[in-house]
Amino acid sequence: MTAALALNYASEAVAQPTKSPIPSHAEQIDGYPFPKSIAGLLRGQRTDYDEPGLGFSVRYERPGETWADIFIYDLGESLSSVNARKMSLDQRDAALRDIDHGVSSGSYQNAALVAKSETTSYAKAHVAITQGGKTRDSYVFVTIHKGNFIKIRLTTAADNADELASRFASEYARIIGRK
Repeated sequence: MTAALALNYASEAVAQPTKSPIPSHAEQIDGYPFPKSIAGLLRGQRTDYDEPGLGFSVRYERPGETWADIFIYDLGESLSSVNARKMSLDQRDAALRDIDHGVSSGSYQNAALVAKSETTSYAKAHVAITQGGKTRDSYVFVTIHKGNFIKIRLTTAADNADELASRFASEYARIIGRK
């Protein structure tokens, strides 16, 4: 079982995630910036996964069918001296396997890989996911920053999905200083 799949299972089965509102004045959470909005999506609540290494996530949403979760976690590993590029690619691929598992388990009806690539900021992937009879574009962006993985999972039914996902990831990379 991959570490990311373990993260997914642990957050759903073992650890009961704790959701909590984020005070409107907060701009930093555990040393990471989380502004009130990124690329037109408004910050929502924080979810703590209550298991060592699983970290937390912050949700961003836009009315309609667009949401993004930014996950901060380390899987219990010291990530300060690892090959960040390789580990980011491995986590991106683990996220894709988790999506495939979602199809096998019935959470999704279908998931088709559209593209997989890497930039200076992120290892990324684009998947077309069908759930509840509706197909949406879903994107995964992974990097390492300050000793943690940062994984963004943005899902949207917007017509400008590629532009929106790229803008969200680029803005967050700029915010954390990984242009």
